Amino acid sequence: MITFVRRVRMRNGYFDEAMELLRKRKDYLEQQHGVVIDLRVRFGGPVGEVALVSHHRDAGELERFRSRLIADQGSGRLLREIAKVTLPGETHDEIWMDLSLSPGP
Repeated sequence: MITFVRRVRMRNGYFDEAMELLRKRKDYLEQQHGVVIDLRVRFGGPVGEVALVSHHRDAGELERFRSRLIADQGSGRLLREIAKVTLPGETHDEIWMDLSLSPGP
């Protein structure tokens, strides 16, 4: 199991607008690509940090999903809107592999 986490930080004063756009992106990705995405806000730590989290069977599935997003014009439009309310240079991607689900030797 692979978990993909994209963390973004909002510009000060844009919380409501950013959350609305992030929810739109989450809904769009779920409807268009069939990938379930969790939207999470940070409890403590940097103010205004939000994470979009998805789970994938393996790295190949994640890569196929990411490849489809590159060609997806609707996704690109939403990203440009989100860029207006988030801090540049503060987006971070993390990919986690769940070893507890891996078969043993």
